[in-house]
Amino acid sequence: MGQNGRLDDLLLLEKARNKKMKYSKIKLQMLREKNFEYDSKRIKSAEDIVKTINQYEELEKATQENVLLICLDTKNKIICYSEIAKGGLDSCYIDITTIFKTALLCNSNKFILIHNHPSGTAKASQQDIRITKRIKDMAEIMDMQLLDHIIIGENDFISCM
Repeated sequence: MGQNGRLDDLLLLEKARNKKMKYSKIKLQMLREKNFEYDSKRIKSAEDIVKTINQYEELEKATQENVLLICLDTKNKIICYSEIAKGGLDSCYIDITTIFKTALLCNSNKFILIHNHPSGTAKASQQDIRITKRIKDMAEIMDMQLLDHIIIGENDFISCM
C-alpha cells in the first residue's frame, strides 16, 4: 500500500470535509386515539381521578404495572390521558421525558400520575417515592405541576405524595 493507502485516506478525508450536513424539519402532533365522555366536574381529589379512570381502565386487575398520565387544564378538568409505561410484575421503567412531552403536546401544565401494583398492595415503594420526587422537581423547573401520584392496589389506592 505505502503512499497510495495514505493518499486514499486523504481523499476520503477531503470528501468528508466537502460533504454538506443534512437536517430535518419536523412537526410534532398529538393524535387523538379515542374520546371519552365524563362528568366534567373539576378533579378535586385522588378519589375523583380513580373513579374517572376506573370507568375506562381496570388497573386494579392488571397483571403487570401500568403507568397512566392524566393531563388537566387550568380548571383541573381532564384534557387527556395516556398510558406512558407498561412494565412487569413488580416494576416499570418510566421515561420522564415522555411525561413532559405528552403533557406539553396536550397543552397542559398540570398532571397526575397513576399506576397499579399487580401484587394488590397499594403501598409506595422507595422507588415510587424517589421517582415521584424527581418528576415533581423537574415539573417545578418547567413551571408545571405534578398534582398527585396515585398507586392503585386490589381494593384501595394511596397517594404517593
